[in-house]
Amino acid sequence: MSVDVELGVLTSIASDLNSGADGLEGLAGGVPSGVDAGPMTAVIAGMLSQIVDSAGNVSASMSGTADAVEVCRRYYQRADADAEAGLDDIKKAMGK
Repeated sequence: MSVDVELGVLTSIASDLNSGADGLEGLAGGVPSGVDAGPMTAVIAGMLSQIVDSAGNVSASMSGTADAVEVCRRYYQRADADAEAGLDDIKKAMGK
């Protein structure tokens, strides 16, 4: 089985994931505090807290996924280099 992966595409995916995570983190300061919703204040505050927690979890997951994509890109790059190595390259790498 052969898999063809463009290394630039993997780099772009990781970059997009990191940008999305950064964007979510940038929203953290925009959450209203001290909301006065009368008798519903506690409910609204609880909902905002859950939204902030969820956004933080999504951001962390996106960053982790970006890291995993970068690791995969390095593995593919190494595999490509190994597959392209000729016998002389292999002998040189082994010190012979």
